Amino acid sequence: MATPVRRSRVTEADRRHFDFVQMLQRISDELSKRETKLLKLYCLRQIPKGKAEKLKEAVEIFHKLIELDKIDQENLDFLEEILERMGRPDLVRDVLRPFQPPDREIPENPELEPGTSTGRASADVTAASDAFLVIHGQRHMIQETVDRHRHNLASLCGTRRSQVKFRGYRKGRSILVHYSIPRESTAVLRLMASYSDPRLVFMGVKSLQIDSGPPIQVIHGAVFNDIKRQQTVDDIEVGCSTRTKQQRTPRNWTRLSALNLFSDTLPLHLQIAESLEYQGFSYSLVQALVQKYQLREQQVKKKDQLREQEMKQLIQKAEVYSNTIMTLRSKLTISENRLKESFEANAVLEKKLRQAREFAEKAAKTVTSRMTEYRGEKPPGGWSQVDVAPQTHLAAHEGATGEEVDSGETASEESTAKDADRSMEKEEDKLSTQQTWEKLPTIAGAEGAPPRTTGDFTQGKITYSRWGLEPGKILSPRGVVVSPSKEIFVTDGLNRRVQVLTTEGVYLRHFPTVVPGTEDKDMEPHDASMDGNGTLWVVGRGQSAEHVVQYSTDGTALTQFHLRMNRYYRGIAMDMRNNHILVTDATRGEVEVFRPDGSLVLRFGDPEGGMRSPRYITVDGEGNILVSDCSTQSVYTFDESGKFLLKFGGEGSDEGQLQVPRGICTDSSGHIIVADRGNKTVQMFTRHGEYVRTIETGFKSEGVAVGPEGQLVVTDMNSQFLSGYL
Repeated sequence: MATPVRRSRVTEADRRHFDFVQMLQRISDELSKRETKLLKLYCLRQIPKGKAEKLKEAVEIFHKLIELDKIDQENLDFLEEILERMGRPDLVRDVLRPFQPPDREIPENPELEPGTSTGRASADVTAASDAFLVIHGQRHMIQETVDRHRHNLASLCGTRRSQVKFRGYRKGRSILVHYSIPRESTAVLRLMASYSDPRLVFMGVKSLQIDSGPPIQVIHGAVFNDIKRQQTVDDIEVGCSTRTKQQRTPRNWTRLSALNLFSDTLPLHLQIAESLEYQGFSYSLVQALVQKYQLREQQVKKKDQLREQEMKQLIQKAEVYSNTIMTLRSKLTISENRLKESFEANAVLEKKLRQAREFAEKAAKTVTSRMTEYRGEKPPGGWSQVDVAPQTHLAAHEGATGEEVDSGETASEESTAKDADRSMEKEEDKLSTQQTWEKLPTIAGAEGAPPRTTGDFTQGKITYSRWGLEPGKILSPRGVVVSPSKEIFVTDGLNRRVQVLTTEGVYLRHFPTVVPGTEDKDMEPHDASMDGNGTLWVVGRGQSAEHVVQYSTDGTALTQFHLRMNRYYRGIAMDMRNNHILVTDATRGEVEVFRPDGSLVLRFGDPEGGMRSPRYITVDGEGNILVSDCSTQSVYTFDESGKFLLKFGGEGSDEGQLQVPRGICTDSSGHIIVADRGNKTVQMFTRHGEYVRTIETGFKSEGVAVGPEGQLVVTDMNSQFLSGYL
């Protein structure tokens, strides 16, 4: 059995790379710490100071220069220049130059002649063309140089690298190199040579010949000349100078791979700048060109930034317009509801007017029939029950004057008159009851006994219920406030709006509790209060935060600010003396005081820790702050600076005791009125916490408010109201 031949996995290119790395390692080992620091200083333009400080050894600096394409196996000029300037020519002589032995040269082909065939197959001849390049300045050819020229030609022709084949070369004053390229790409290469393309100049090509055609000269005279600088003159006047082998490489010199002139992705201004740099222009000219382009690029970026800012401003204006449109839609909805309600009320009034006219006509006929004198004649159509009354009055009159009247007939007529009066009273009561039920859904005492009270509260007392989603209906009412114009504003929690009614319970309008300028479109309102300017402040909860929003009485959102999220419902009150906004925080057991712009003024609570769950809040005429607390079943009093003054109430059902106190307000006399939810009452105290009287509501009292004329309004979570006069 034949033994398989083992092939070496280490190629000549690998060994060449190992030798290159070993050479760099030897140089690194020979350099001292001081020389390593000096090496970093020389490479400061290529490696910034921050990155250079992280490089401890010289070999790490060489690795960074390889990444930056400043040195490689075929270009050690940069490293040689640094070593000579550092005063280490021994390393250049003993380590750097012996790295390239002469036995790596490719053998030449002396028989090579331009325009002759090399014996290729006929099929290959038809598919490719011969390209003869005269390259200036080279003395020998190695495989890396051949591959580099082949890669550059493939990039110029726009073809694959494998389609460009090396055929041989011949030495002379300039090396003649023979490649074969696809025939369809020769036109592009010929055109570049005719116009002396800078990329061919960079390769060092002096002439180009395709097949047996005439050679095309690549002009170098316009770019290169042999003028040497005798004195310091302007860069543009000097032009370009030829760099010979003995001359040092310019400090800004870069190789072909770094210039990347053959890459379509490189910006055009960099291609031109690097081409000029190679052709001999000084660095200052190249830098000026690049800076000019960078300045133009910065101007373009500034314009883009201005456009971006304009777009942001337009977006902000669009958001403002959107909020305005939302507010206008709310106003339009309110106006439509008012118009609809006006039409319905007008229809009801017309109906009642017709009923009133019919009743007036009937009453007029009845009165006329009673006042008509009896003349012994039978009225047209005969006697009726209603028309008997005049005869009764006539009989009574005759009896008074001494005339004889039949007693049986008189009794019958009196009975008939009484029946007629009773019929009229029933008709009037029916009409009055019908009007009242159309006005109020439930009247106190209509479905049962009226609620009891220990004080005078029966005058004008009304209880009514409006449960539902439609305009005029309500779900989960909490806070309530009465305006100076005697309009009741109630927070309709689950419907996310505020209802407006009269003190008699007649629905006027409503508006949604929108939150302008936030992620939350609207909020669930908890409580409301009115400031001295007649605007409404509402506290509620949105999806992302809790808010305090100021509304006009028609529902236009004016301003708002955010609050921290809270587990419980909040209460709100206005201090009209300094226009401060007070909000309860039951989660933290404290009261927060804000300015209208949302800035926090004060935060306070019970210093002894008794008040743990404040719910509703109000401010009396002297500036004292009253807070109802569900944890201690009490009412706490503080002064305007948050100092604790008084506590009264306590858990129980007796007079002066509270069970789950909620809404709180004061009347014009300074009395404190508290909604006693657990006892289904409203209790009144003096400003010193002394018990005055109790009003039984018959439901779980939630919010409470007093109007300008002493109207007391109480809300219930089950969508009920109680309205009356104190």
